[in-house]
Formats: sequence, structure tokens, C-alpha cells
Amino acid sequence: MRINWWNIELGEEEQEAIARAIATKHIAQGEITEEFEERLARYLNVPYAVAVPNGTQALSLAYMASGLGVGDEIITSNRTFVATAHAALLLGAKIRVVDVKDNQTLDEKLLENAITKQTKLIVPVHMNGIASNMDSIAEIAKTHNLQIVEDACQAFGSRDKSGKFLGTFGRFGCFSLGLAKILTTGQGGVVVAHTREDCELLKRIRNQGVFDVRKERDYCLKAYNFKFNDMQAAIGIEQLKKIDVKIANSIALYEAYRKELGGRVEFLESDIANGEIPMRCIIMVKNNRALKEYLQTKGIGTSYESPSLNHCVHLGICGEYPKSERFHNEMLILPSGPNQDLKNVAIVCDVITQWWQNKGES
Repeated sequence: MRINWWNIELGEEEQEAIARAIATKHIAQGEITEEFEERLARYLNVPYAVAVPNGTQALSLAYMASGLGVGDEIITSNRTFVATAHAALLLGAKIRVVDVKDNQTLDEKLLENAITKQTKLIVPVHMNGIASNMDSIAEIAKTHNLQIVEDACQAFGSRDKSGKFLGTFGRFGCFSLGLAKILTTGQGGVVVAHTREDCELLKRIRNQGVFDVRKERDYCLKAYNFKFNDMQAAIGIEQLKKIDVKIANSIALYEAYRKELGGRVEFLESDIANGEIPMRCIIMVKNNRALKEYLQTKGIGTSYESPSLNHCVHLGICGEYPKSERFHNEMLILPSGPNQDLKNVAIVCDVITQWWQNKGES
């Protein structure tokens, strides 16, 4: 028996939705994309949502709309997927990072010392659905006249203690709809906005600086092609209808692992009671490589988390980041995903227990 590290399912509803889109010639970005965007905005309780091909392009679009460019700086968490940095780097901006707290979110107490005259954006990252302290970050941003772009690519559906969705606090919030996310369109991303002006700006940058390339001839805005398509939007609509079930299963999976493993292993904590959703079930293990290899021999897939940004040498990040270093070295993702069979938890935990026994640690 093989247990994959991630499981998300596209069922008959998604297959039929794609077939309808193709049959009615809804293939490129059009009416179905607009419907999907409207549904996303309603779900997240924001006025506007703009769909793009992936989470990296969501970040790029938000950065461009924020005016980020050559010589500017962003400040972000050292613990994030490298796309947070790449989207800025490719615009000519520089990356500054701060260390994280024990829950792997940006330590806002370190922010002000990182701000320089070149700082343009603060980019808090809600890794694994865990909420950054947006009240404190927003206060710091206001004091220094900085914009906030939230990287909520791993946090669709998560809320903070106020009940507000992560990704909806800043000027822009970015989400990923990749395969290894709670809500997927295969590949995809979303930027949310709060004003009509910002929404229109996002849509123009998404489409070479205009709303309609067949009708307009005034190209006077630096832009790109970040257009979505109706076939993926058709998948997204059906997936969004199932989001409550997906969230419930993700939480149940996390709680089942915690129950099975008792207090014998440290988990990356999620504040489920206050609305956080553990997208992935992550444990901290000093010898995570050995455990990963052992589980692999038993047909159980796991995954490492992303490296800390200071380990991505091309970013040129210097300094010491002690808490990030522990996350970088010890995290291991157990079989997860909104459609992961809960029965697999007992199997995985039994094998982990066997590993401990073999090492004489039980």
C-alpha cells in the first residue's frame, strides 16, 4: 500500500464542469473566470478577487500594483517559500528578512530595526495557515508609511482571532490555488483588493495594461500577461463548493495525528479554536531525514518544508536567524491534504512508533 504525502481529489463534478466549459467554448479567460472571482470574493468577504495562473504571479501582480521596482526593498519572513522573494527580485527589488516566532510567523518585534529608506512593502507570510500578528504589523506599516502585501498562499480559509480571513488585512492579499493547497485549480492564484481602483489596476496589469486588447490601443502601463482561464475556473467553482468539507477533513487529520502520537513528538501548532487551518500536518524531528527515509521504505510519502530564505544563496541574505534555523532543519510534513484518508493516520503513526522502537527511543 502506498500513502502519498498529499491527497486532494477532483471528482466527477470537476470533470463535468471542464467538459461544459470546453463544449461551450469557455476556454480562455471569460465569464466563468468572472464567476469564480465573484464567488471567491464573497467567500473571503472582500469586494474584489482577481485570478491569475499561480501564486507566484499573484505576488508579482500585487507587487507591481504596489509600485515595487528597482532599488526598493521588501521585508518579509525568513520562513517562506522562495516565490515570496523571487516575485520581488525579478522586479529589481531587494529582499530583507526577519526571523520568526515559535509559530513560524514573522516576528513583528524585529520589523522596525529592518526598515530602511528603501523599504516599500512589508510582506507577512501566513505559513501553513498560521496567522501573523496583523494588528501589530499594520500599526508599524502605518507609522512608517509602508504598504502591506500579505502572502496567504498557504492560508486559504484560515482566519485570525478576530474572525477575519488571512490575506484580507493588507492593501493586497495573495493566495495560491496549486495542487498542494486546500483549494486547487491545478495551478492558479488569486489577489484580493478592497477598492475598485485597485481592482481595476490589478486587472490592467494582468492584461498588458488594458482591459481588452481587442478594443483598446492605449498601452501606457508597465504590465504583463497574468490571465487565468475558464477551464481552471470551472474546476475552482466546484472545489469552492466543497471547501467546508475540505477544511473539516484537514482539521480532523491534524487532530488525529496529535491524538495518535500523544506528547511524543512536537507539532507545528495551529490555533484551530480561533480559525487557523493546518493545511499540512507538520512535526519537528531533529533527525527528520532518517525518519523520512524510513517511512519511504514502508511506502509512506512525506515531504520537507521549504528552505529558509537565508539558505537560498542567490538572494544574498546575511545574518543569523536561530528560530528559522530550527524550522529549516527539523520540519517534516506527514501525509496530509484535504482528501487524505483519516484511516491512514493510524498506519503512519504505527510506523513512526516502530522507528522510535528500533532506535530505542520509546
